Amino acid sequence: MGLPRSVSEGLLKYFDMIESMAKSFKRAINSLNDMDLNNAYRHLDKCIKLDTQADAFRRELMAKIAAEIRDDDLKEDLSKLLRMLDRMSEWIKEASRYLDIIPYLEVPIELREKIEKLSYLDKRAAEELSEAAKALLEGDKKEMSRRVEEVEKIEEEADEINHIAKKTLVSIGYTMTNPALVVMLRDFIEALETATDYAEDVADIIKILSLRNMSAEPLSDHEVGE
Repeated sequence: MGLPRSVSEGLLKYFDMIESMAKSFKRAINSLNDMDLNNAYRHLDKCIKLDTQADAFRRELMAKIAAEIRDDDLKEDLSKLLRMLDRMSEWIKEASRYLDIIPYLEVPIELREKIEKLSYLDKRAAEELSEAAKALLEGDKKEMSRRVEEVEKIEEEADEINHIAKKTLVSIGYTMTNPALVVMLRDFIEALETATDYAEDVADIIKILSLRNMSAEPLSDHEVGE
């Protein structure tokens, strides 16, 4: 089933925007570890702005899907795909808010290592989802399946790191004089892991869409010649 080009191109753009968000967040973490505060807050600001732009673009894309796709089941699956991707971006934004408040360089190194790893997994998940979406629209089911499986592995790894991070927080929390920091770190870590949960949900919907033999409409002869 060929998707209208405006929809398929919009989908890829939306996936790219979420990937850019995750990359900006990871760059913020890297900059903080390098004690480069100016770049850290620049990347955080970019991450939050990208979420706002992506949210507006998602609404436009939902309107295109409603107007240009007649199959109600496909319309519902695509709408669900966008909702799950939006929730992934919301949790990355939530993590960005925490990072803006938490005195990150005062966080014990044992926890910072787990936070850094989770931010890397969020980035990886977003990258794999972008590639899975491209493979889906190109009709490459083998590549799509490989990318989706990577997302599932990433979610499992993030779940394990989340568990270890919480155990670490419990064991060293007494060393933190501000109890609010302990709570915020717990929620910060949870936000990073939750983003991968929604990434897995997106991957599951991509698998469902692949059963429809969904792909982008081919280029016309005129477009090919351009």
